[in-house]
Amino acid sequence: MGKLGNWTIALVLLLASSGAAFPAEPVFEIDDAWGGFGIGREAFDHPVDVVSDKNENMYIVDQGNNRIQVLDRRGRFIREWGGRGFGKGSFDGPTTIVIDKNTNVLYVLDTGNNRVQKFDLNGKYLLEFGRLGSGRGEFNKPSDLTLDRKGNVLVADPGNNRVQRFDPTGSFIDEWGRFAPQRRGGELVKPVSLAFSEDGFGFLFVLEADCSIREMDMDGLSVAVWPMFQKGEGLVCGPSRIRIEPRRYTVYIADTVNDRLVLFNRTGELLGQLRKGHSPFKKPAGFFINDVFGEDILVADTGNNIIQKVRRTK
Repeated sequence: MGKLGNWTIALVLLLASSGAAFPAEPVFEIDDAWGGFGIGREAFDHPVDVVSDKNENMYIVDQGNNRIQVLDRRGRFIREWGGRGFGKGSFDGPTTIVIDKNTNVLYVLDTGNNRVQKFDLNGKYLLEFGRLGSGRGEFNKPSDLTLDRKGNVLVADPGNNRVQRFDPTGSFIDEWGRFAPQRRGGELVKPVSLAFSEDGFGFLFVLEADCSIREMDMDGLSVAVWPMFQKGEGLVCGPSRIRIEPRRYTVYIADTVNDRLVLFNRTGELLGQLRKGHSPFKKPAGFFINDVFGEDILVADTGNNIIQKVRRTK
């Protein structure tokens, strides 16, 4: 799939039928799309997440093929690593990838192996931490991770109903949730996704299994909570991924089961939804917001086995 020109798409608004007005409707421009189903280069089997580096190379979690595949900004193959297994550098159903641009390292959440693996940008294995369990530094089906401003790694551990924080070497720092000893954040309901906001002293936005968004301070105390669905929408609850755009602090959510991305401002005011780029989304699982040259959104469009790219222009 090649460049599609400067076609623009206005963000389809939630509650449009009610005539609700949104003061600053986001507008996106279609950019490009890459991939298709397969096991070879430049093809995917259930891509579930993506990030890009300063050169706009894309690092894609190709879950069905248990690998990380790297493409350049035009979608051309660069390298890959992984394979199914439990050894160093192997994966069992990886779900999330994040990049620390300050240190040029990648963290991959290897969910089936209940661990986090760390690599350099060439795919060189650096370290890992985690195993199955409920103790400190152990996981039960971890579903997402994010980094704070110090490069610490925060992991959503829904099987243990908690969030855990580690330093960049994988050493446990603290935890909060229903079963944490301090009982901080005890109101969490199976945290499935996490996003860190640089605003002020920093905040953690937690997407919970009941389709609510909870804002927490970095001590694990709840600041605010709001529902992902508006009254009367009648949509199925099945959220996937939450991320924060770092300039406007826009809260993006990949609502996988409803084939869309939903946008809120940081106080929970609904901005709208996005349902397509080059083609309509089908079960979008993960996405990456690149703000280096504007606001580019890379979407792991899982059901279509492609990566789609759109650019916010307003």
